Amino acid sequence: MAWPALVRQLRDPVIDAFSAHCRELVAADARLCGISARDFDIQLRLHAPLLFRSDPVWPYEALYEELRPRLIARCSRLSSYIKDADLLAHSSLLLGGGEAHRDFTVRRPDGSSVGVNFDLVSPSHGHVYQSKLHYMLSARADTLVEFGCYLQGASHPVTYLAFSVCDRPGVVQALQQQGIPAERGNLLILTRALGLSGAVRNLMSFTIGQAVRSLRAMGCRFIVTAFNPLLGFTGSALHATNFTPFATAPVAYCYDTFGSYVTRRQSLSGKCADRKVGNYRNLLVVLGTDSTARKEIRTVNTLHHVAEPADGASADEIPALDPEELREYRACLEAVWSLSTAHPSYAREPLSSKGQCGVSSVWLACQLRLRAIDATYCYGRLSFDDPSISSVDHHCWIEIGRPTDANRQVIDLTCDQADGFEEKVIYRRHGELARAGIHYEPVTRLSVDDLPDDRVWPRYMRLEESMRAKWGMRTLCEAAV
Repeated sequence: MAWPALVRQLRDPVIDAFSAHCRELVAADARLCGISARDFDIQLRLHAPLLFRSDPVWPYEALYEELRPRLIARCSRLSSYIKDADLLAHSSLLLGGGEAHRDFTVRRPDGSSVGVNFDLVSPSHGHVYQSKLHYMLSARADTLVEFGCYLQGASHPVTYLAFSVCDRPGVVQALQQQGIPAERGNLLILTRALGLSGAVRNLMSFTIGQAVRSLRAMGCRFIVTAFNPLLGFTGSALHATNFTPFATAPVAYCYDTFGSYVTRRQSLSGKCADRKVGNYRNLLVVLGTDSTARKEIRTVNTLHHVAEPADGASADEIPALDPEELREYRACLEAVWSLSTAHPSYAREPLSSKGQCGVSSVWLACQLRLRAIDATYCYGRLSFDDPSISSVDHHCWIEIGRPTDANRQVIDLTCDQADGFEEKVIYRRHGELARAGIHYEPVTRLSVDDLPDDRVWPRYMRLEESMRAKWGMRTLCEAAV
């Protein structure tokens, strides 16, 4: 089936009719918020499943008024950040349009050109694009690498792409069933893509093409992404860069207690008060990064239907880690600790592991997630039966396993914060530690997906940027295995 036909098949005629009927209302409120009508319509469609369990019984105007407060709130929030990002990305250079060329210029209609630079995007800038500028308003904690195109002299990209290791076995299975030799170690998921206002029409496909070359060097052979026709997306930039449809996947729309959209990952953390499951499906598409992979993808001639993902692996499965590798992690982290990564309460103390427990624990939890190991970030108290060792009243570490399981693993990369305790790294079972007189008492437990909203995240991003500067970018094989 041709690409346009697939997109039409996955659209929802009821929501399409609702969007069309409300076009003038959307345009007026978009002007009020200072945002494009297209961006406002995306939010309308994103929240429409909250009302459309079946055919609507209220007039469209009444349904719109029901959604309007949350749409205005989200779009006003988006608008304020988009304006700032446009300034930092020099988006005004693209006013009037143009076309991206292979010589890294955008040719404008008047014959002049604007220089373009393709580069990595720092984690701190990427966090802003994901949490403040992307229509889902949600940052992913498992982002492995981010790219973008920068206009001449700009500090922020005008186009942005984020990639993560695949954590949905159903996607890998669907590819393998099509005869494509995909696995976690050679596959990346394009999780976020956006262009700021004024971006020329082919600049996104240009950005994707440049990213393919960089990802191939990282060991990636296949790139998968999903787009949602229900939201009005056509996937034109993906089509232009030769992505191939291979499957569909179900979409559940989740909303918090205020009726505002939350992602599936946020819903697993207890933020979801209302979950709408209908016949909504995303279209999954795949792109090869080398000639052999592209040849393997050409054999795809059917669409598989991926099942809804489970909530995660059983918490009873506690994987074994390499203690020596954990000690190497500690050494690498210690080499980049700084006052900017330390908790502010330790800003006046000599640089040590004190105050570095939060960022180090987040870093380790994120590394384990890339390897399909779910760890819990814990904040609480560390105490000892030995009176010669001081307690740490405000401490962070990670745990693997159920919170009530005495056999759950405790991993602490900064346990030497306790004065009088000589070990730098602890990797032992909770019950075993308690019997040895070492007590980890969590007050707060957060999943990896909760961490981008925690106060530790900005300091963690500074740590991650320092790790990359010191030790370089990881390859896909290093990250996923």
